[in-house]
Amino acid sequence: MKRVNVGRMQDVAILEMDRPSAKNAMDTPMLNALIDALLAVSTDTGFNAVVITGAGGTFSAGADIAEVVDPQGAVARMRRFAQLYELVVGFPKPVVAAISGHCVGGGAEVATACDLRVADKTAKIRFPGAAFGIPVGTARLPLLVGLSHAKDLLMTTRTVEAEEAFRLGLFNRLVDAPDLLTDSATIASEIAANPGAMVQKRSLDAASGLASRTGSENRSLRRWQKDQS
Repeated sequence: MKRVNVGRMQDVAILEMDRPSAKNAMDTPMLNALIDALLAVSTDTGFNAVVITGAGGTFSAGADIAEVVDPQGAVARMRRFAQLYELVVGFPKPVVAAISGHCVGGGAEVATACDLRVADKTAKIRFPGAAFGIPVGTARLPLLVGLSHAKDLLMTTRTVEAEEAFRLGLFNRLVDAPDLLTDSATIASEIAANPGAMVQKRSLDAASGLASRTGSENRSLRRWQKDQS
């Protein structure tokens, strides 16, 4: 299995996580495949934007906790997660998450690293890190929903349905399920068509300190993983 399918809609690369039997949980092969696909698209002039989505009606259940890895492998996998988040945050083209079904943990981190999040009404998002003592969600979620709502979602680990996530500003658009991928690609393409879109992105990210916030969270993740080894 390829783990990540690479397709095209208009001038947009569609990166589809493809482990539906595991709810698109991210094991090491999927992490590697997604990072490789993003790196390839970043320099491919045939693509002006990216949509990240999941197969089988689910975005991603997050890290694959069933994957058997030794302590050294666990540290390496956490580094790959950190690399993935930083890659999406700093991507040189617009990145849109197309979310259906469960979007949990590492999947929610990927979604919040994207520039925009488009969801259908089956979408559910959850940040379960506090239940496992893992420091996740702190870098980007407060910028999207504010500190008070971020504390609610991160400290309770509760599941947020699509309508509430839209009201909070966590999801930018809610669309009908059959239109999710097409609408997401259209939005991504429209952003890419604006000559100043990436200038705006870089300016906004710099003003918010997004890169440094993401780096700080990733360092916390790596320290946590080493402590568990």
